[in-house]
Amino acid sequence: MKINNLLLSKRYKPLGIVLLLLGFVLLILRYQFNYKPDFLNLKVFAFYTYYIESKSFTVVTNQMIEELAAIFMLSGLFLLAFTKEKEESEDLNALRLKAFMVTAYVNLIYLFLSLILFFGFGFVGALTLFMGVWLIAYLLVFRYLLLRNRQV
Repeated sequence: MKINNLLLSKRYKPLGIVLLLLGFVLLILRYQFNYKPDFLNLKVFAFYTYYIESKSFTVVTNQMIEELAAIFMLSGLFLLAFTKEKEESEDLNALRLKAFMVTAYVNLIYLFLSLILFFGFGFVGALTLFMGVWLIAYLLVFRYLLLRNRQV
């Protein structure tokens, strides 16, 4: 199976940018301005939750702005990472593969450093950040390789 068959149409790239920016704006609103809209206080099913006490398989009330922001950001990053370029070729597929390999190394280093530098809830935070780090690393490495390849 060719990589091109797995990539999304290039028309999704603008949507990816919008979702990424929307998620980023929501995170700024939440953490910089402590914005917690009442309509996002929702009752949701939780497999496991731990605030004051731990609960499993229950319905809890949760402020969903952080989850919504993360979903928007991850969806946007995914669309940016897995949409076709204007012109696709075998050389571009080779660059994608190389970018994934480099990203695997970067992610392994990130995880090793997280294991030896973060503990307790700090490590949980580092793992949470990891959800997006691999997509960001891939996008940066792929864009760098693409730019370098075009200069040659």
